[in-house]
Amino acid sequence: MKIQVNKNQQAINFKTHVGTIITIAKQKAQNGITRFVYTKPTNQGIDAYSLIEAVENETEETVYGGYKCIKDGFIIFSIRD
Repeated sequence: MKIQVNKNQQAINFKTHVGTIITIAKQKAQNGITRFVYTKPTNQGIDAYSLIEAVENETEETVYGGYKCIKDGFIIFSIRD
Protein backbone atom coordinates (compact mmCIF):
# COMPACT_ATOMS: atom_id res chain seq x y z
CA MET A 1 0.00 0.00 0.00
CA LYS A 2 1.32 3.42 -0.96
CA ILE A 3 0.76 6.26 1.51
CA GLN A 4 1.02 9.90 0.47
CA VAL A 5 0.61 13.18 2.26
CA ASN A 6 -2.15 15.37 0.88
CA LYS A 7 -0.33 18.70 0.40
CA ASN A 8 -3.57 20.42 -0.60
CA GLN A 9 -5.15 19.54 2.74
CA GLN A 10 -2.16 21.01 4.58
CA ALA A 11 -2.63 24.27 2.66
CA ILE A 12 -6.34 24.28 3.45
CA ASN A 13 -5.62 23.69 7.17
CA PHE A 14 -3.10 26.54 7.14
CA LYS A 15 -5.59 28.97 5.59
CA THR A 16 -8.27 27.84 8.05
CA HIS A 17 -5.99 28.60 11.00
CA VAL A 18 -5.14 32.03 9.59
CA GLY A 19 -8.84 32.81 9.06
CA THR A 20 -9.72 31.64 12.57
CA ILE A 21 -7.03 33.81 14.14
CA ILE A 22 -8.23 36.86 12.20
CA THR A 23 -11.83 36.21 13.27
CA ILE A 24 -10.77 35.93 16.91
CA ALA A 25 -8.75 39.15 16.58
CA LYS A 26 -11.79 41.00 15.19
CA GLN A 27 -13.96 39.81 18.08
CA LYS A 28 -11.34 40.74 20.68
CA ALA A 29 -10.79 44.18 19.12
CA GLN A 30 -14.53 44.89 19.17
CA ASN A 31 -14.53 44.11 22.90
CA GLY A 32 -11.50 46.35 23.54
CA ILE A 33 -9.07 43.49 24.22
CA THR A 34 -5.56 43.99 22.84
CA ARG A 35 -4.03 40.52 23.45
CA PHE A 36 -5.23 36.96 22.99
CA VAL A 37 -3.84 33.46 23.01
CA TYR A 38 -4.16 30.85 20.25
CA THR A 39 -3.20 27.21 20.66
CA LYS A 40 -0.20 26.30 18.53
CA PRO A 41 -1.24 23.76 15.86
CA THR A 42 0.48 20.42 16.35
CA ASN A 43 0.88 17.38 14.11
CA GLN A 44 -0.48 19.20 11.07
CA GLY A 45 2.73 20.20 9.34
CA ILE A 46 2.15 23.87 10.17
CA ASP A 47 5.07 26.00 11.34
CA ALA A 48 4.01 28.47 14.04
CA TYR A 49 6.30 31.21 12.71
CA SER A 50 4.83 30.85 9.21
CA LEU A 51 1.38 31.11 10.74
CA ILE A 52 2.31 34.29 12.61
CA GLU A 53 3.83 35.79 9.47
CA ALA A 54 0.72 34.98 7.41
CA VAL A 55 -1.56 36.60 10.01
CA GLU A 56 0.66 39.69 10.13
CA ASN A 57 0.59 39.98 6.32
CA GLU A 58 -3.17 39.46 6.05
CA THR A 59 -3.94 42.06 8.73
CA GLU A 60 -1.33 44.54 7.47
CA GLU A 61 0.54 44.05 10.76
CA THR A 62 -2.33 45.24 12.96
CA VAL A 63 -2.31 41.78 14.53
CA TYR A 64 1.20 40.61 15.33
CA GLY A 65 3.12 38.02 17.30
CA GLY A 66 5.91 40.09 18.74
CA TYR A 67 9.05 39.02 20.56
CA LYS A 68 8.93 35.61 22.28
CA CYS A 69 5.26 35.13 21.41
CA ILE A 70 5.36 31.31 21.44
CA LYS A 71 5.22 29.91 24.94
CA ASP A 72 4.05 26.59 26.40
CA GLY A 73 2.25 25.48 23.24
CA PHE A 74 0.44 28.78 22.74
CA ILE A 75 0.92 31.75 20.43
CA ILE A 76 0.31 35.14 22.02
CA PHE A 77 -1.04 37.69 19.53
CA SER A 78 -1.34 41.43 20.11
CA ILE A 79 -3.61 43.93 18.38
CA ARG A 80 -2.34 47.44 17.62
CA ASP A 81 -4.40 50.37 18.84
